Amino acid sequence: MIIILPDIHLSDGQPHKDYEVVKRFIKQNRSDEIILLGDFMDVSSLSAWDISKRRKMEGRRYEKECEEANRELDFLQKYTKKITFIEGNHEDRVERYIDFNPEMEGLIEVEKKLHLKERGIKYIPLNELYKVGNMYFTHGIYINQYHAMKHLIRLGCNVCYGHSHSTQTAMMNMRMLKPHQAYALGCLCGHSPDYMKGKPSNWINQFAIMYTGSKGNFNLYPINIINGEFIFNNKLYK
Repeated sequence: MIIILPDIHLSDGQPHKDYEVVKRFIKQNRSDEIILLGDFMDVSSLSAWDISKRRKMEGRRYEKECEEANRELDFLQKYTKKITFIEGNHEDRVERYIDFNPEMEGLIEVEKKLHLKERGIKYIPLNELYKVGNMYFTHGIYINQYHAMKHLIRLGCNVCYGHSHSTQTAMMNMRMLKPHQAYALGCLCGHSPDYMKGKPSNWINQFAIMYTGSKGNFNLYPINIINGEFIFNNKLYK
């Protein structure tokens, strides 16, 4: 069993309650692999959007964010055989910060601060694909209205991604080719970040389970979290 965790957006505070519910599931259902689908960290302390907003940035510290992420990795590694960490656009904030502050190179990279090499966690760079059987995983590239179909057409393979925080599926079944499917997953963070300024979102809290079989075949099951609870295998988690 593979557990897929999209867009948790850890900062230096308490993780979202729906992610805490998923942690209970993880604790009771040991997996072969956990795939972090990108934006595991929010990296709000290095946000280029807010860098000039002193009141908004007050108190934010990258070191505290890394401490929170390390605690969560410690937890996850207790209950799975393997973790794969896909870089999201929020983790990429670190690289963009280094582009403007090259003297920080070698000191603050996500792989270094989270000790991924020492932990044995594979790190997949932004926009690259990670393959398990016949399914490919990436953080997500497009966020237009029909992003699932766009991912499917542009990538030309089975793909599971996050980034948009909204669930979508698309399928292509051509006579001369094998059928391909795209799965967009929701998120495991709150729906009202500061930059939304109270505007309603179309986000949904969600994660997924995937099983693989012979010849790379798979079944992927997105699981919605509604009002802090979900049902899996006839058991309620809340």
